[in-house]
Amino acid sequence: MSVIFPFQLPTTGVFSFCNCISSTERYQLLADTDVQRARLRDVLKRAKRSNIQDMLEVVKVGYFWAILETIEDYIPYMFTIKEGLEAGDLLLDAEIVTSWRLPLTASHLHLVENQRVQFPTIYFEISMTLLTYALSLLSLGEETYQVGQSEEKWKQATAHLLSAQAVLTYLSTHPLQLGSAPPLDLQPSTLTPIIKLISGSLHLLVVYKSLPSTTSTSKPPPASLLSRVSIYGLEQFSAALSLLSAPFQNDALQNWLQDAKSYAAAVAQMYMAVERESKGDVGSAIAFCVAARAEVKSGTAAEIIKHSSKFLHKKPSLSGSSSSSLSGGGGKQKDGMQVNIRALRSELEDLEKSYRTQNDRVTFQKIPDVKEIKRNWPSGREVVAPRSEWVPPKSLVDWDSAEDVVEESRHRVKIGYSGQGQYY
Repeated sequence: MSVIFPFQLPTTGVFSFCNCISSTERYQLLADTDVQRARLRDVLKRAKRSNIQDMLEVVKVGYFWAILETIEDYIPYMFTIKEGLEAGDLLLDAEIVTSWRLPLTASHLHLVENQRVQFPTIYFEISMTLLTYALSLLSLGEETYQVGQSEEKWKQATAHLLSAQAVLTYLSTHPLQLGSAPPLDLQPSTLTPIIKLISGSLHLLVVYKSLPSTTSTSKPPPASLLSRVSIYGLEQFSAALSLLSAPFQNDALQNWLQDAKSYAAAVAQMYMAVERESKGDVGSAIAFCVAARAEVKSGTAAEIIKHSSKFLHKKPSLSGSSSSSLSGGGGKQKDGMQVNIRALRSELEDLEKSYRTQNDRVTFQKIPDVKEIKRNWPSGREVVAPRSEWVPPKSLVDWDSAEDVVEESRHRVKIGYSGQGQYY
């Protein structure tokens, strides 16, 4: 099951700060920065060239951990040089111009490699590095979820997505002096839909965590709450789609968002069906199942109703172990949201069969029109709040006093979990 859209990671060309800035006093700082950047370039190239299909092997090799650690080592050096240039303590001998392959607006067809985009100033270098950082966190969140279903794994996946969201929020609200025409990948009109997408994915994680599983021992939250969580995810995916600007042509991302919308809408109605049946309103429960299947199946709800009477009785698996296919956890899930949709479609069919059998033999209730039940949807509910905006690390040099800051300030950006207790 898919948590987040599989964004590509960028790669970058060769560059040396020592060739652009001359400083006898700060030569070692510049040389160290070049070493950190070369490490980042190398690990991004190696990750791009890897062809590991098994998700477990990707994590075992540790590509994304290596990228994150390298970026976290490099970020303090970039911001230190930025502050030195702004304070006038470092002077440019030549303009800083770096090149990056853009990951968001790039083609997802692997037949043709996208050309690198060159752009001047230290601010472009910082922005692209932070964008790479955020996308790496998203990839790590996806793979952390795929390889384990323990409580700790759920928390880690959530923490990675929250960290990525905080970094992208910083990028979208701090343009970093990129001029009047920054690359499309760094414009707020591109970053804001991605932030909305992450918010929707965070709430999908809550739903995934609550789906029945043979390994789960905790009692899931009420169906009424899960339906509202799903609706909130639907709202966020819808907002992301509507905010995608015309120049941002990424068909793969748009298709993923459409599938995520359909999945969230169908799950919401599945839980509304469960809630109605628990209150004795079996007719409405059947109508919600019909509406949910219409979200994840071609054809209209009316066409689906025509075939519903042909269903054979089968015990629903929402309360049984056979629904473990809905709860994910596969190590080689490569089909994105379509995996989720196929599993959900089967679950809904089983659920509707059971409710129709119950209605035909016991309750004999009228099944409401699908349009009627859609007018009674509850509001969405946010249960995973965004983190505070990402804050750049302290400079490695105190430019005001021209003295190095103590070693303790050279810490990496922490990725610790801060969303504990925010699931429900």
